[in-house]
Amino acid sequence: MKKLLVVVDMQNDFVSGALGSKEACAIVSNLSDKIRAWDADLAITLDTHGDDYFQTVEGKKLPVAHC
Repeated sequence: MKKLLVVVDMQNDFVSGALGSKEACAIVSNLSDKIRAWDADLAITLDTHGDDYFQTVEGKKLPVAHC
């Protein structure tokens, strides 16, 4: 069986930025330690948006500039 660690949207805007929280900030150190110690496959997602974000369905429901 293969092991995979998946890290989802762990980027500034979701940690300490526009959509961040103290709870997200609180897990950074532990997550960093886990990633450094991880000895198998790692997948990391990255949320991105184009200049037309505010015209998208998501942008209309979450009108906060981020990513």
